[in-house]
Amino acid sequence: MRKNILFLFLLITFLGFGQKSSLLKGKIIVDTLELEAVNIINLTKGTGTINNSLGYFKIKADPGDEIAFSSIQFQLKKHVVTSKDLQSDTFLVFLEPQVNQLDEVRISEYILSGDIQKDIQEIPTYEDRLPLWNAAQIKKMRIVWQDDAQSPVRNIALGGGNSQASISIDIGILVNLVSRAFKKRSKQIESTGEITDFYREEFFVEELKIPETEFYNFLDFIKEKSEIKVILKTKDELKILDFLMDQSEVFKKKYNID
Repeated sequence: MRKNILFLFLLITFLGFGQKSSLLKGKIIVDTLELEAVNIINLTKGTGTINNSLGYFKIKADPGDEIAFSSIQFQLKKHVVTSKDLQSDTFLVFLEPQVNQLDEVRISEYILSGDIQKDIQEIPTYEDRLPLWNAAQIKKMRIVWQDDAQSPVRNIALGGGNSQASISIDIGILVNLVSRAFKKRSKQIESTGEITDFYREEFFVEELKIPETEFYNFLDFIKEKSEIKVILKTKDELKILDFLMDQSEVFKKKYNID
Protein backbone atom coordinates (compact mmCIF):
# COMPACT_ATOMS: atom_id res chain seq x y z
CA MET A 1 0.00 0.00 0.00
CA ARG A 2 2.79 2.34 0.96
CA LYS A 3 4.57 1.56 -2.35
CA ASN A 4 1.45 2.44 -4.34
CA ILE A 5 1.12 5.80 -2.63
CA LEU A 6 4.78 6.59 -3.28
CA PHE A 7 4.41 5.62 -6.95
CA LEU A 8 1.32 7.83 -7.35
CA PHE A 9 3.13 10.78 -5.78
CA LEU A 10 6.10 10.40 -8.11
CA LEU A 11 3.80 10.13 -11.14
CA ILE A 12 1.92 13.32 -10.27
CA THR A 13 5.21 15.16 -9.72
CA PHE A 14 6.58 13.94 -13.05
CA LEU A 15 3.44 14.99 -14.91
CA GLY A 16 3.57 18.39 -13.24
CA PHE A 17 7.14 18.96 -14.38
CA GLY A 18 6.28 17.66 -17.86
CA GLN A 19 3.49 20.24 -18.25
CA LYS A 20 5.60 23.20 -17.12
CA SER A 21 6.32 25.60 -20.03
CA SER A 22 9.76 26.75 -20.93
CA LEU A 23 10.80 30.39 -20.61
CA LEU A 24 11.52 32.27 -23.84
CA LYS A 25 14.09 34.95 -23.13
CA GLY A 26 14.64 37.57 -25.82
CA LYS A 27 15.40 41.15 -26.77
CA ILE A 28 13.63 43.53 -29.14
CA ILE A 29 15.89 45.33 -31.63
CA VAL A 30 14.66 48.53 -33.32
CA ASP A 31 16.25 51.30 -35.37
CA THR A 32 15.22 54.15 -33.05
CA LEU A 33 16.83 56.06 -30.22
CA GLU A 34 14.06 55.32 -27.73
CA LEU A 35 12.11 52.07 -27.40
CA GLU A 36 8.60 52.21 -26.03
CA ALA A 37 6.78 49.27 -24.48
CA VAL A 38 5.88 46.53 -26.94
CA ASN A 39 3.05 44.10 -26.22
CA ILE A 40 4.42 40.53 -26.34
CA ILE A 41 1.54 38.06 -26.50
CA ASN A 42 1.57 34.25 -26.60
CA LEU A 43 -1.44 33.77 -28.87
CA THR A 44 -1.44 30.02 -28.25
CA LYS A 45 -1.57 30.22 -24.45
CA GLY A 46 -3.31 33.57 -24.14
CA THR A 47 -0.61 35.11 -21.93
CA GLY A 48 1.42 38.25 -22.40
CA THR A 49 4.06 40.63 -21.13
CA ILE A 50 6.01 43.73 -22.18
CA ASN A 51 9.69 44.51 -22.60
CA ASN A 52 11.80 46.67 -20.29
CA SER A 53 13.48 49.95 -21.28
CA LEU A 54 16.44 48.06 -22.77
CA GLY A 55 14.22 45.81 -24.88
CA TYR A 56 14.59 42.58 -22.87
CA PHE A 57 11.59 40.36 -22.13
CA LYS A 58 10.64 36.91 -20.76
CA ILE A 59 7.52 34.91 -21.57
CA LYS A 60 6.45 31.29 -21.06
CA ALA A 61 6.28 29.36 -24.32
CA ASP A 62 6.59 25.92 -25.84
CA PRO A 63 7.73 24.87 -29.29
CA GLY A 64 4.93 25.61 -31.77
CA ASP A 65 3.48 28.52 -29.79
CA GLU A 66 2.78 31.66 -31.82
CA ILE A 67 4.12 34.89 -30.30
CA ALA A 68 2.89 38.31 -31.46
CA PHE A 69 4.82 41.57 -31.02
CA SER A 70 2.46 44.54 -31.23
CA SER A 71 2.98 48.32 -30.89
CA ILE A 72 1.57 51.46 -32.51
CA GLN A 73 5.16 52.54 -33.12
CA PHE A 74 6.17 49.39 -35.04
CA GLN A 75 4.72 46.97 -37.55
CA LEU A 76 3.01 43.87 -36.18
CA LYS A 77 5.24 40.79 -36.16
CA LYS A 78 4.34 37.16 -35.43
CA HIS A 79 6.74 34.30 -34.73
CA VAL A 80 6.31 30.55 -34.17
CA VAL A 81 8.55 29.39 -31.32
CA THR A 82 11.09 26.63 -32.01
CA SER A 83 13.20 24.53 -29.65
CA LYS A 84 16.23 26.48 -30.81
CA ASP A 85 14.58 29.73 -29.70
CA LEU A 86 14.03 28.32 -26.21
CA GLN A 87 17.62 27.11 -25.96
CA SER A 88 19.02 30.50 -26.93
CA ASP A 89 20.19 32.78 -24.14
CA THR A 90 18.76 35.80 -25.93
CA PHE A 91 16.24 35.42 -28.75
CA LEU A 92 16.47 38.54 -30.95
CA VAL A 93 13.33 40.11 -32.41
CA PHE A 94 13.77 42.80 -35.09
CA LEU A 95 10.85 45.24 -35.49
CA GLU A 96 10.33 47.72 -38.32
CA PRO A 97 8.90 51.23 -37.77
CA GLN A 98 5.26 51.80 -38.61
CA VAL A 99 4.91 54.05 -41.68
CA ASN A 100 1.75 56.13 -41.88
CA GLN A 101 0.97 57.08 -45.46
CA LEU A 102 -0.82 60.42 -45.72
CA ASP A 103 -3.38 61.27 -48.35
CA GLU A 104 -2.16 63.28 -51.33
CA VAL A 105 -2.43 67.03 -50.78
CA ARG A 106 -2.91 69.43 -53.69
CA ILE A 107 -1.80 73.03 -53.19
CA SER A 108 -2.72 74.28 -56.66
CA GLU A 109 -6.14 75.72 -57.44
CA TYR A 110 -5.90 74.15 -60.88
CA ILE A 111 -6.30 70.44 -61.52
CA LEU A 112 -3.71 69.47 -64.11
CA SER A 113 -4.09 66.45 -66.34
CA GLY A 114 -0.42 66.11 -67.26
CA ASP A 115 -1.19 66.95 -70.90
CA ILE A 116 0.71 70.20 -71.49
CA GLN A 117 -1.32 71.27 -74.52
CA LYS A 118 -4.60 70.72 -72.65
CA ASP A 119 -3.45 72.35 -69.40
CA ILE A 120 -2.20 75.48 -71.20
CA GLN A 121 -5.69 76.05 -72.62
CA GLU A 122 -7.34 75.80 -69.19
CA ILE A 123 -4.93 77.91 -67.12
CA PRO A 124 -5.42 81.68 -67.56
CA THR A 125 -2.32 83.48 -68.77
CA TYR A 126 -1.39 87.14 -69.22
CA GLU A 127 0.36 88.41 -72.30
CA ASP A 128 2.19 91.69 -71.84
CA ARG A 129 2.52 93.73 -74.99
CA LEU A 130 6.07 95.00 -74.87
CA PRO A 131 7.52 97.14 -77.67
CA LEU A 132 10.15 95.38 -79.76
CA TRP A 133 13.01 97.62 -80.83
CA ASN A 134 16.21 96.91 -82.67
CA ALA A 135 19.57 98.57 -82.00
CA ALA A 136 19.07 101.20 -84.71
CA GLN A 137 15.71 102.25 -83.31
CA ILE A 138 17.05 102.50 -79.77
CA LYS A 139 19.89 104.68 -81.01
CA LYS A 140 17.41 107.11 -82.56
CA MET A 141 15.55 107.40 -79.26
CA ARG A 142 18.64 109.03 -77.77
CA ILE A 143 18.64 106.80 -74.70
CA VAL A 144 21.57 107.77 -72.51
CA TRP A 145 23.81 105.47 -70.50
CA GLN A 146 27.01 106.02 -68.58
CA ASP A 147 29.92 103.99 -69.90
CA ASP A 148 31.61 103.48 -66.56
CA ALA A 149 31.78 100.07 -64.90
CA GLN A 150 32.60 101.71 -61.54
CA SER A 151 29.56 103.99 -61.44
CA PRO A 152 25.84 103.11 -61.45
CA VAL A 153 23.60 104.56 -64.13
CA ARG A 154 21.78 107.70 -63.04
CA ASN A 155 18.13 107.66 -64.05
CA ILE A 156 17.31 111.32 -64.66
CA ALA A 157 13.76 110.42 -65.67
CA LEU A 158 12.95 109.07 -62.20
CA GLY A 159 14.26 111.97 -60.17
CA GLY A 160 17.94 111.07 -60.19
CA GLY A 161 17.55 107.59 -58.72
CA ASN A 162 20.33 105.10 -59.36
CA SER A 163 19.85 101.76 -61.07
CA GLN A 164 22.83 99.41 -61.36
CA ALA A 165 23.61 98.38 -64.95
CA SER A 166 20.26 99.56 -66.40
CA ILE A 167 18.98 101.75 -69.25
CA SER A 168 16.53 104.54 -68.41
CA ILE A 169 13.90 106.41 -70.44
CA ASP A 170 13.00 109.91 -69.27
CA ILE A 171 9.42 109.78 -68.02
CA GLY A 172 9.64 113.45 -67.08
CA ILE A 173 9.73 114.25 -70.79
CA LEU A 174 6.25 112.81 -71.20
CA VAL A 175 4.96 114.85 -68.28
CA ASN A 176 6.23 118.05 -69.89
CA LEU A 177 4.90 117.10 -73.30
CA VAL A 178 1.43 116.27 -72.04
CA SER A 179 0.93 118.87 -69.30
CA ARG A 180 2.00 121.92 -71.31
CA ALA A 181 -0.44 123.85 -73.50
CA PHE A 182 1.05 124.30 -76.94
CA LYS A 183 -0.22 127.76 -77.89
CA LYS A 184 2.27 128.32 -80.72
CA ARG A 185 2.53 125.11 -82.67
CA SER A 186 4.94 126.45 -85.24
CA LYS A 187 7.45 127.25 -82.54
CA GLN A 188 9.77 124.48 -81.39
CA ILE A 189 9.34 123.31 -77.78
CA GLU A 190 11.57 125.19 -75.38
CA SER A 191 14.52 123.07 -74.34
CA THR A 192 14.59 122.07 -70.68
CA GLY A 193 17.80 120.10 -70.84
CA GLU A 194 15.79 116.86 -70.73
CA ILE A 195 13.34 116.83 -73.63
CA THR A 196 15.88 117.32 -76.39
CA ASP A 197 18.40 115.03 -74.76
CA PHE A 198 16.27 112.03 -73.94
CA TYR A 199 12.88 111.91 -75.63
CA ARG A 200 12.50 113.46 -79.02
CA GLU A 201 9.78 113.81 -81.61
CA GLU A 202 11.28 110.92 -83.60
CA PHE A 203 9.89 108.46 -81.06
CA PHE A 204 6.29 109.43 -81.83
CA VAL A 205 6.89 109.63 -85.56
CA GLU A 206 8.99 106.52 -86.11
CA GLU A 207 7.74 104.20 -83.37
CA LEU A 208 4.12 105.22 -82.89
CA LYS A 209 3.75 106.11 -86.60
CA ILE A 210 2.30 109.54 -85.90
CA PRO A 211 2.85 111.82 -88.93
CA GLU A 212 5.03 114.85 -88.23
CA THR A 213 2.15 117.12 -89.20
CA GLU A 214 -0.03 115.51 -86.53
CA PHE A 215 2.59 115.43 -83.77
CA TYR A 216 1.24 118.37 -81.74
CA ASN A 217 -2.36 117.33 -82.38
CA PHE A 218 -1.53 113.94 -80.90
CA LEU A 219 -0.03 115.57 -77.81
CA ASP A 220 -3.22 117.58 -77.30
CA PHE A 221 -5.24 114.41 -77.86
CA ILE A 222 -3.33 112.65 -75.08
CA LYS A 223 -3.67 115.60 -72.75
CA GLU A 224 -7.45 115.44 -73.02
CA LYS A 225 -7.45 111.89 -71.62
CA SER A 226 -8.39 111.95 -67.94
CA GLU A 227 -6.34 108.86 -67.12
CA ILE A 228 -3.03 110.30 -68.35
CA LYS A 229 -2.27 112.00 -65.02
CA VAL A 230 -2.88 108.81 -63.06
CA ILE A 231 -0.67 106.79 -65.39
CA LEU A 232 2.17 109.33 -65.25
CA LYS A 233 2.07 109.38 -61.45
CA THR A 234 2.80 105.66 -61.37
CA LYS A 235 6.17 106.31 -63.05
CA ASP A 236 5.79 102.86 -64.57
CA GLU A 237 7.58 103.04 -67.93
CA LEU A 238 5.82 99.98 -69.33
CA LYS A 239 2.37 101.30 -68.45
CA ILE A 240 3.14 104.68 -70.00
CA LEU A 241 4.49 103.13 -73.19
CA ASP A 242 1.51 100.80 -73.39
CA PHE A 243 -0.83 103.76 -72.96
CA LEU A 244 0.91 105.73 -75.72
CA MET A 245 0.76 102.77 -78.08
CA ASP A 246 -2.96 102.26 -77.47
CA GLN A 247 -3.80 105.94 -77.82
CA SER A 248 -1.78 106.28 -81.00
CA GLU A 249 -3.98 103.59 -82.59
CA VAL A 250 -7.14 105.29 -81.32
CA PHE A 251 -5.92 108.65 -82.62
CA LYS A 252 -5.05 107.33 -86.09
CA LYS A 253 -8.34 105.47 -86.37
CA LYS A 254 -10.39 108.46 -85.24
CA TYR A 255 -8.82 110.83 -87.76
CA ASN A 256 -8.36 108.24 -90.53
CA ILE A 257 -4.59 108.39 -90.45
CA ASP A 258 -2.82 105.52 -92.19
